[in-house]
Amino acid sequence: LAIGAMTTYTALAGSELVQSKAPILADASGQVADNQIRNRGTIGGSLSHSDPAGDLPAVALALGAQMKTSSSGAHRTINADDFFVDLMTTALEPNEILSEISIPALPAGTGTAYVKFANKASHYAVVGVAAVITVGSDGTCQSARIAITGAGPKATRATASESALVGSSLDDAAINAAASHAGEGIDFNEDVHASAEYRAHLTKVYAGRAIRAAVGNAS
Repeated sequence: LAIGAMTTYTALAGSELVQSKAPILADASGQVADNQIRNRGTIGGSLSHSDPAGDLPAVALALGAQMKTSSSGAHRTINADDFFVDLMTTALEPNEILSEISIPALPAGTGTAYVKFANKASHYAVVGVAAVITVGSDGTCQSARIAITGAGPKATRATASESALVGSSLDDAAINAAASHAGEGIDFNEDVHASAEYRAHLTKVYAGRAIRAAVGNAS
């Protein structure tokens, strides 16, 4: 699935193609801010801005998206895992723009979900979790990509949770155990909206919710 960087949140949320091929992207786009922002804001703007509380960076990570850039001299492709560098900092060079986002096809048996604890005024994620889970015919987890936003200075993969899930039976105990590792390696933000301790708690809670929702959507 190839998406132009200037595609708006509203277009993503309402696209039957996106809903079919990458439902988590349509869902998350529909949760961004308000109608005015969704009508003007774009996926390329969100990813390039790399706001620590933005919704789509976590979704891009969970989907394993690839960022295609353009400049006067060359084009290159950057994996989502390498794209988000730090607070409002990406791997884009000063002479580059993000031109297209490529999302690989989801394997059969894959469910996705994005859930967040939103700021009541701005609807930014105090903590948000994106989960892409592939369930095998025997009910075990074949693969997992889980990404966190809002918690730290940038969107990041919850690799410890992913490792805990793969091969598990995806029962409550397995999901709870995986969710308990979701905050590992995150330098939690602390501001007027939430303390670092509260964000750490939210990360575990919302990781569990996202995983359960993704597993449910897989079936």
